[in-house]
Amino acid sequence: MTTDRLRPAPWNELSVLLGLWAAVAAYVVPLALIDPVARLLGAEAGFRDAGDAFEKASRVAAYADLALARAVAGNPIPGPPRLLADPVSVRVAWAMALVSSAFFLGALLLGARQRPRDLARVLGLDRFDAGRLWLPALCVAISYPLTGVYAAAVEALGIGPLIPVPSPATVEPVLRDPAALALYGLATVIAAPLSEEAVFRGLAFTGTLRWGFWPAAAFSAALFSLGHRDPATLLPFFAVGLVLAWLYWRAGSLWDAIAFHVLFNGLSFILLVARS
Repeated sequence: MTTDRLRPAPWNELSVLLGLWAAVAAYVVPLALIDPVARLLGAEAGFRDAGDAFEKASRVAAYADLALARAVAGNPIPGPPRLLADPVSVRVAWAMALVSSAFFLGALLLGARQRPRDLARVLGLDRFDAGRLWLPALCVAISYPLTGVYAAAVEALGIGPLIPVPSPATVEPVLRDPAALALYGLATVIAAPLSEEAVFRGLAFTGTLRWGFWPAAAFSAALFSLGHRDPATLLPFFAVGLVLAWLYWRAGSLWDAIAFHVLFNGLSFILLVARS
């Protein structure tokens, strides 16, 4: 089932597969370059803290015991453990996230094998309509609280693998450094919506739309959910992926899905900064 404005892509399933493998490389390669680039800039490797407050206290206690034992034995005392991420490494990590997003757009071009102008027409990027933005905003207003309800429900039911776990080791280094926070905001609120919609909806959904709306939407939503590599978000992000596919299909323009994604991530970013 298709609309008059969004039709199956001129690329096939093999092209989708090629683009998806390119997207995997677009994620893995910049990630692998974070530590080498950080060292090249004179920073310590590692863009995460040692853990939460309890983990840090445990490492300090273990170091104190070791230092005392070595002092009593007359042996050299080792240097203290690294508890906080190097700010330069954190900036490099989120700069690499921006590089990864750019590579994602390249994965779309590789898989679709269309000229940029033709590709923009296929994805409806030449049909931006500000008058439609109320619908993505309404969908965010409904979807965002529902993700919170889901998280509360799985926690109340004690479904361990699905319970969201805070990640202070990753977030706190960002909040301590304004430059890292700016890069984080740019990567999550602007770059990620553009790049992820390009691959998951633009390449995968459009490229399988000949299967019908629901199979293509489920396929792209599953990829989107699995791509976040977090069991706790597996089901809610699958549902969000279905909403994103529907917005794109309904409007015949990828801009509607991008708008939802920007608003959803932007709300998360605002709440993160507000809590800090």
